[in-house]
Amino acid sequence: MLNSLRTRLLASHISIVVVCLLTITVALAFFLRNSPAVRRLAFNRLNDVARDAPPFPPPDATTDVWQGYVRDLAAATGVRVMLVDNAGRMLADSDPDATHRFDPQSLLPDAPGAVRRESARDSSGRIWLFINRRVARGQQVLFLQQQPRLPAIAFLIEYMFGPLIQAGITALCLSLILALLIARSVAEPLRKMARAAQGIASGNYDQTLSLSGPAEVQTVAGAFNDMAKQVKTSQQAQRDFVANVSHELKTPLTSIQGFAQAILDGAAESPDALRRSATIIFDEADRMRRLVEGLLDLARLDVGQSALVRGPVDLAALLRSVAEKLSLRAGEKDVTLRQEVPPLPWIVGDADRLAQVFTNLIDNALKHTPAGGTVTLAANRVASGVEITVTDTGPGIPGEDLSRIFERFYQVDKSRKAATGRGAGLGLAITREIIGAHGGKIRAESVVGLGTKFVVSLPAAQPDDSTVARKR
Repeated sequence: MLNSLRTRLLASHISIVVVCLLTITVALAFFLRNSPAVRRLAFNRLNDVARDAPPFPPPDATTDVWQGYVRDLAAATGVRVMLVDNAGRMLADSDPDATHRFDPQSLLPDAPGAVRRESARDSSGRIWLFINRRVARGQQVLFLQQQPRLPAIAFLIEYMFGPLIQAGITALCLSLILALLIARSVAEPLRKMARAAQGIASGNYDQTLSLSGPAEVQTVAGAFNDMAKQVKTSQQAQRDFVANVSHELKTPLTSIQGFAQAILDGAAESPDALRRSATIIFDEADRMRRLVEGLLDLARLDVGQSALVRGPVDLAALLRSVAEKLSLRAGEKDVTLRQEVPPLPWIVGDADRLAQVFTNLIDNALKHTPAGGTVTLAANRVASGVEITVTDTGPGIPGEDLSRIFERFYQVDKSRKAATGRGAGLGLAITREIIGAHGGKIRAESVVGLGTKFVVSLPAAQPDDSTVARKR
């Protein structure tokens, strides 16, 4: 039963009220322990005993008569009674054998006949409250009561027990009402979140929570909405991924199957027809191989299994080497490939993977730049490290597509109709993953009709890198 949040809140509120009442009771007992009000109550009791005492024996009564009187009066009232003369001699004591003895002289009033209401200590150091009543000119009857060790307890029981019980019952009722309201305000958003989470688990990803209630609840609701949005996006991306992979594999498989069937059926009898069929089968199989390798690369990068072989990299030399390897292809397409690569600081990274990145970027730029255009590879130092740009003068990328070009299998076909050949749409996705694994960033800028620029930022080598290149 205590597993319920509402029950725990109710129990906690009741516990708090009970603890507060006990604390108040103990505090009152502590502060009332030597309260003047309690002492006044004790003195009032002694006054009542002195006022209602039976008539005293005559002053000339014998000691035995007085001893019997004070003994009977003490037994009837519960106070100690003593008879003292003005000389300070003890004439009678209701407790003659008591070990708590007094100096009678210290208990007499300052003036004969005066009334004294004070406290005194006995021979054992205990405190007694006393008043005196005159019997005759030379005699005083003293009424004494030992001060209670815990007078506040009796005071609380007699005067405050009832109000405390009433206040406790009222506080408990109010706390139950408040606890129910608070439990409802806290538990209801949690129940809504639970229902929304169950909806997501059942495949309904259109789940949102209202941002209302306390700040903490709003924060959790906002985080849940973000999570639901990401789950929906991830599921949609997974469905698109499966559909795209199926489509990308289906096309070459259909070609391979068709031309292989033509060879088996004897439709391709001439050497040229056989060569053409074999070439198509080979090209489509190679396309499938590249697609599978790209998918494997992405899968390894996603789960962190594709470890980078880190080492000192001369980035300037690497960029020049990549540009040189692609210069022949640029010449075949009648595209000018320019290099603006000054000396750059060494970085720590995987040289092969970085070469793959910049080869892919330059190759894409050459592929989508018409004859007579220009592709520029530039690099420069920045405060955080190195910035490399690959700029082309191609048709550009529309704004609605620019934010999606790094998605897997995404292709901007409508803006790149002049492209010769078609990839699987994995190159930029792999490029982004490799750059991210190096602690860098990549972004794209494009203006339709003017061209596109890719900007890669890589961090410089740090002194604590174990593979930092050292000058010799």
